[in-house]
Order: sequence, then structure tokens, then C-alpha cells
Amino acid sequence: MATVGGDCDACHNIFPGMMEKTHKGKAFQYVLKNQFCVNCHSNANSDTIKNLGGNRVPVVHSTVTPIRPLAGGNFHYVAKDFGDRKGHNVDGITSVDMKFNGFPPGYTRTSDPSIVGYDPGKPLMCAGSNGCHGDRNIEDPFAAIMGTHHALDKPIDGSTTAKSYRFLKNTGKMKGVLGTEDKDWNQSSSSKNHNEYYPSIDVLCENCHGDFHGKDNKDTVHWFKHPTGVPIPSKSEYLKYGTYNTDAPVARKTPEKTPGPEVNHGSDTVMCLSCHVAHASPYESMLRWDYDRLMTEGKGGCLICHSGK
Repeated sequence: MATVGGDCDACHNIFPGMMEKTHKGKAFQYVLKNQFCVNCHSNANSDTIKNLGGNRVPVVHSTVTPIRPLAGGNFHYVAKDFGDRKGHNVDGITSVDMKFNGFPPGYTRTSDPSIVGYDPGKPLMCAGSNGCHGDRNIEDPFAAIMGTHHALDKPIDGSTTAKSYRFLKNTGKMKGVLGTEDKDWNQSSSSKNHNEYYPSIDVLCENCHGDFHGKDNKDTVHWFKHPTGVPIPSKSEYLKYGTYNTDAPVARKTPEKTPGPEVNHGSDTVMCLSCHVAHASPYESMLRWDYDRLMTEGKGGCLICHSGK
């Protein structure tokens, strides 16, 4: 669905001054390359899916408060009122995080499979070695994802950037993220209509946040940080989480081509996106829910899985 069609200039000529010709006879080069991604996937109104040159485009950055944010959330919240705690500080949307100074919390070079590695001296980008989308072996964000919107994007088998879930390739020599993509990017999601995530999404998050949630954060009995990649137990309180809830999505070890309305205990796993969104949310730590409110009301959020608490 991400293969574009229609008028070429809807993307390639819509932003004056974003292209420059370096030498006679050579192809045009893009300037402000990360801004190119931001402009296409932004909107001045609250709609989170827009039409651009006859193509439906997911909006991940809204100038005004979005009515129905998509699966990854919306960068509106990190760009507004010093929202560092609410999302990823992507270049072209907001400034570098004041607390971490561009260094991804939990980053370890040994957990980053890219040749280049993350450079905290440079801004966080949409793609490339300092980003999430495209080939992270390539530093330039535009080169890392170049041609993907014109390539064959099915089946999603991780073999190429285009054939990786939401263009999340990891690196050129490493299999991309797998998943089943909802055609509306979870805009109108339900237990029977939603993205299907696979455990490979955790591998991508680990590229930059490798010191979080792993097996080293557990002694023989206790977890020091919330685990990921661990099956939801098929016993006690966890059995009450039986119908898939998009406020606490799970990762499927067994791929499903259509959204499954049930949680498979002992097989489906907790993942990073079970609690957090990928882009930004209205809540601290990029959580899917208001932690303070759920602690007061005693429902939703953490208690979807931990129903006995």
C-alpha cells in the first residue's frame, strides 16, 4: 500500500527550494533531506490521513492536536510545550532532547547492528543510521530509504526496505521487521481490526535502546525492568486478558495474515510497543495511557495485563 502512484510532482516538486543542482549533467540532489519526509507526513489540520497526489498518506506530525492519532502516535506532542518526555525528538520537528542531549537512553554500541552506529552529535532522523526507517547501514536519511516508495512492497518478508514492515529494515544484511499492516494505520482500530506485530519490532527498538528490558535485567525470580519478548503467562491474572486490546498490543510468534481478536497465552509476547508508541504520545515516557489516571481509577493501561493488581 506504500507504493505511490499518480502525479510525480506531488512529492518531487511540492516544496520550492528543496532541490539543488550540483553540477551540469548530474541529477538533482535534495537539501534538507529529513525535512522532506517530515513535510510529506505532516498536516496543518487534525486529519491523520491525507491525500497527496492521489495517494493516501499517513500523518505522523500534526500542527494542531490530532483527533485520531495513528499506530505510532503523533509528533505533535513532543513538539508542543517542551514535550521532550513525550516522544522522539526528530530533526525538523523539534530540537534535541534537553535531558539526553541526543544520546538515546540505554544505547549500547554492541546492540546496534549498523556499521555506522548512532552518532549522538547529530540529530535524530526519520531514516538512516540515526533513524528507524530504511537501511541503518547508510548514514544519509534520504539515501537510506531512496526508491522505497516506488518499489514492490509485498510480501512483507524483510528482504528489502520496501518489503519490511513500515519500511523498518534494520540493516542491509539483516532481515527487516515483519508484521501485518492495517490499511488505515490503526486510525480506526479494534480487537478485530489492527496492525499485527511480530517480535522483530523489539529487535529494531534494541538497536538504540539495547540496555532496556532484556534478559540481563532479571535474577532467578525478579525482573528489575519490565521484560519484552516474554510470552504472556497462561495462568492466574493474565488469563483475564483474552480479547486483543489495542491499548496493550502483543507480538505474535506465529504470523497472522488477518488481525486476530484473541490473545494467545503462552505464545503471544510482551513487546516494547505493548506499553509505548513509536513516535510520540500525550503521556510521559511515550506511554499509550495516562499512568497517573489509571492508578487513580484502577483500570486500563498496565492493568489490562496485570488484572489482579
